[in-house]
Amino acid sequence: MRYVWDPTKDILNQRNHHLSLEDGIPALEDPNGQAWSDTRFDYEEERTINLGRGKRTILLVVSIEQDEEKEETIRILSVRKATRNEESWYYFGRT
Repeated sequence: MRYVWDPTKDILNQRNHHLSLEDGIPALEDPNGQAWSDTRFDYEEERTINLGRGKRTILLVVSIEQDEEKEETIRILSVRKATRNEESWYYFGRT
């Protein structure tokens, strides 16, 4: 698995959420993580929301899958600390 992100979005994410996009990689690889399709808007691409354990806390990561040169690639779009409700979803499942 390969992870990529836009350097400009990474700077904005660090400014807004105090996390780099790279910080989301452990959450995406968390075997106990929760994932679902992001259907809030019509993004013209299939986005996935992941709740997973980062290095220090539970994170919410928004990403898209890309097939670049026959290597599965995940483009990370956003990373932030999970809210209390989202942490409950991680531990107990979404209702």
